[in-house]
Amino acid sequence: MPPKDSTMTGLLPQLEEVFLTLSLIPEIRSSPMNNLTGIAGYEVISQRCKSDLDELEAVLEREPERCPYCAAPGPRSKGRYLRKVRHRSGYGRSTFLLVHTRRFWCWRCKRSFLPTLPGIRPYRQSSELFRKEVHQRHEDGICASTLAKRERIGQATVERIYHQHTELEVRKRSNRDCPRMLGIDEHTLGKKNRFCTTFCDLGNNRVFEVRPGRSEKELSGFLASLPGREKVEVVCIDLSQSYRKLVRRWFPKARIVADRFHAVRVLAHHFTGLCREIAPEITRNSGLLAILRTRPGRLSQKQIRRRQELFDKHPTLEPLYLKRWQIHSLLCQKSCTAKKCRSNAKELYRHIEELQQQGFAQLKTLAKTLQQWIEPIATMWRFTKNNAITEGFHRKMKLIQRRAFGFRNFENYRLRVLAQCQ
Repeated sequence: MPPKDSTMTGLLPQLEEVFLTLSLIPEIRSSPMNNLTGIAGYEVISQRCKSDLDELEAVLEREPERCPYCAAPGPRSKGRYLRKVRHRSGYGRSTFLLVHTRRFWCWRCKRSFLPTLPGIRPYRQSSELFRKEVHQRHEDGICASTLAKRERIGQATVERIYHQHTELEVRKRSNRDCPRMLGIDEHTLGKKNRFCTTFCDLGNNRVFEVRPGRSEKELSGFLASLPGREKVEVVCIDLSQSYRKLVRRWFPKARIVADRFHAVRVLAHHFTGLCREIAPEITRNSGLLAILRTRPGRLSQKQIRRRQELFDKHPTLEPLYLKRWQIHSLLCQKSCTAKKCRSNAKELYRHIEELQQQGFAQLKTLAKTLQQWIEPIATMWRFTKNNAITEGFHRKMKLIQRRAFGFRNFENYRLRVLAQCQ
């Protein structure tokens, strides 16, 4: 009698467990709790693997017990019915789902019907899981033509699936009531520089609406039918006279807040243009221009020496430089009290008077702009909301345009923006 191998003796319990698992595979496949389809309500009866695709045959776990039209119990079978739809891919292979069911006939209302198939909508040749998969891949950046070749479907089918899912997402999230805090800004669409206006919900950090055009004439139809616009409290805009006129007419109870970025940008634009007129070498030397644009406290020792050399050569630049950063620090103040806002407004008036007394046209234009927008700027010190989130969404909108290689239909562009800019 051969001696017992201790290694084999230790492996016997593991082999018995493996054999038991293999013997249960048919029961697992035929169990109604299997998840081969990924959709609850089906029982897979077979799985066939062909050269280039897989087929899953399934039946409904529960057949209808009542007529969907008259709710009569006990509908009768009228014959077998096979529904073949495209299903989500598995391991890079195309998969089809074959559902075996029956057409039923109601003895009371004399009407025939097909049972509702979970995850498969009527008159569609693909399951909802497959359509969701196509929508997600197209949204991740795969173009429609490449995705159509991979999935062996038409390019128009990809666009139709994406449009339907995008429209569904917009309907889920849409709230037609105008938000309490609104940001309004413009951006371009396409190479023809078509302007669009973005209405951003600053309270929830999402895009509320996108409309073509930027003038009051182009936007008046949309604003006239906008519900809840009388409840808007704050509207943040850039230093645009057309937008301010639009807000005053269509949002009568809203307070206009100047966007801090655009206010500082106007200040830098006029002072930089004046410095280039005084010292022409600034235009040819980007290093000097960067020194003048950088805050004084962030300059290195080398930059400070170059700045002083420029001031020694052009003494007029130094007081202008100091005045520019005094106004800049004043505009950048945030969350001020009402008392502090009044003090800042007096200081800004003093700077405006000093700019008007200068003999430079650039400074007089800047003083006129600041004087016209003194009230929205004072509101800017009081409120912390600005159009930074709107500018961020504009960056995302540009990516949507590039990925789609342009849009001919504005409604398609609008749906994608509302679905993705949340």
